[in-house]
Amino acid sequence: MKREVFKISYLYITSKDLSCSFSNNQIVVKKGNMVVATEPIETVEGIVLKESSLISSKTIAQLLKRNVPITYIDHSGKYLGGFTNHKIDIEKQVNQFRCKEDNLFCLDFTKKIITSKIKNQIVILRRYDKSKQDDIKDIISSLNKYISEIQNCTSINEILGFEGTSAKLYFSGLSKLVHDDFRFDKRSKRPPKDPFNALISYGYSLLYNEVVLALNQVGLNSHAGFIHQNKLGHAALASDLMEQWRGPIVDSLVMKLINNNLVSISDFTLNESTGGYYLSRNANNAFIKYYEEKIRSKNSYFKHANFPMSFRYSILFNIYELVRCLEDGNLDNFKTLTLR
Repeated sequence: MKREVFKISYLYITSKDLSCSFSNNQIVVKKGNMVVATEPIETVEGIVLKESSLISSKTIAQLLKRNVPITYIDHSGKYLGGFTNHKIDIEKQVNQFRCKEDNLFCLDFTKKIITSKIKNQIVILRRYDKSKQDDIKDIISSLNKYISEIQNCTSINEILGFEGTSAKLYFSGLSKLVHDDFRFDKRSKRPPKDPFNALISYGYSLLYNEVVLALNQVGLNSHAGFIHQNKLGHAALASDLMEQWRGPIVDSLVMKLINNNLVSISDFTLNESTGGYYLSRNANNAFIKYYEEKIRSKNSYFKHANFPMSFRYSILFNIYELVRCLEDGNLDNFKTLTLR
């Protein structure tokens, strides 16, 4: 039977034919009347379902009692919504909204996040530039120049201008470092116009979900950001924070999967009506498995923590550091994740 349920720290239910229920302290997943998976509820950290999968109200209630989030995503991994026992912390959110109105705080935050993002892009280009191409050296030189320019910016829009230019250069560099089958013209999102962008977009969607859940767990308002503008239904603070994680978690994973031949062009289908490329069901399931392995892998990038932690825990650790900085409106002790 195809693997349509993944029993990892998060339970992923990826088929429309599956239903999820609760019995004898177990999460039970069925296909029709046949049980395909069971998991003790105590071991489940979260449940992610495709939009057409079913979950009983009793199961939702039991998960909410244990503060286990339930997330719905569409076929491309986009966050649709879910159920969670929000830890709304009014004091933290008062501090958050106060800092959101502080232009200097927002500017400083933007510099830290975008600088970290570009530094991580440089590391990834260097990692995969095995033949030391002159084009990649030129891109890295430009990215380093933009990092310096960002430190002198006096507005968020200026910084985002450099960030946008850096992103175009970075993805043009990645296109030179992947197998020919996965070469692409530029970053495309909705819909992804090629298999590379399909992988990147799906990974970013999973990461966005991850950061939203972490912010809810800590008690911050995921929609009140410091960089991205307010937009109905958009978790702006999640988008802000995930900028530093895109390269270390998603981009590095996608490059590994492509260059180690763990994905192939045959794993993708073209939707003729939209012109978008999407992962097949089996490839989708495999990507989730690799993503979970990546986000659960331990690292020591936060050197000041003095202990290794998984990427999943690193996101929480980073958010808790932000909470402490929000208390006094000072980001001196806020550390971003930077690859080495």
